[in-house]
Amino acid sequence: MRSQIIIVTLLLFPATLFAITPEDILSRIDKNRDYGTISYTATMEIHVGGEVRTKTMKALGLGTQKALAEFTNPEDRGTKYLKIDKELWIYFPSEQDVVKISGHMLKEGMMGSDVSYEDALESDALHKKYAATLDGEEQFEGHGCYVLTLNATVKDAPYYKRKMWVDKELFIQRQEEMYAKSGTLLKVSHVLDVKKIGSRYFPTKVEMINKLRKDTKTVFEMNDVSFDVKLDPSIFSLQNLQR
Repeated sequence: MRSQIIIVTLLLFPATLFAITPEDILSRIDKNRDYGTISYTATMEIHVGGEVRTKTMKALGLGTQKALAEFTNPEDRGTKYLKIDKELWIYFPSEQDVVKISGHMLKEGMMGSDVSYEDALESDALHKKYAATLDGEEQFEGHGCYVLTLNATVKDAPYYKRKMWVDKELFIQRQEEMYAKSGTLLKVSHVLDVKKIGSRYFPTKVEMINKLRKDTKTVFEMNDVSFDVKLDPSIFSLQNLQR
């Protein structure tokens, strides 16, 4: 008799019993973004009005805390970015000088793009800085998605509020809207391509639109992506940055 009651309950209330929580979704997103090391090349197309400026780079990362990127396009060749935890430095080869990016400069666009230095520095797991609510489910470009609203729980969160369309199968953000405390929409991020790399699905092409700028967008595409490559930790140092 008890087994019959359990079966009937499962049939009548499956969604209630097995409903995913916002915390579960954030945990799955964070897990998908977590890696030991990464190596890749990338192209960054900066669209301003009718003009397109193309930057190329090669990059290495140690977890989400350390990263080194070196630009390879002719006009920026040799310019390097070093990220260690929440700090960022730029090396300019023409002046052979290192500049630390801090304060209000973190809001500026990297290389004039729609991606701010603050965006580039973001590495903390989402659940550490935001509380999420699940608003429902929607189709986004043919993909079933959970719709989440994230509200900042700490002062150093890069955005006061975020709205995400999270792929129900792959747990990647298909689209994201970022808001200021005033409610102003600041940026929209949109995943254009996802590739399976090893056992994980990873967004390799992303479009960022800064809603405070007119007729601009930045398309960032990663190529030759490899995870868990062997890296010397000394690569991510100020001494190495100037070599």
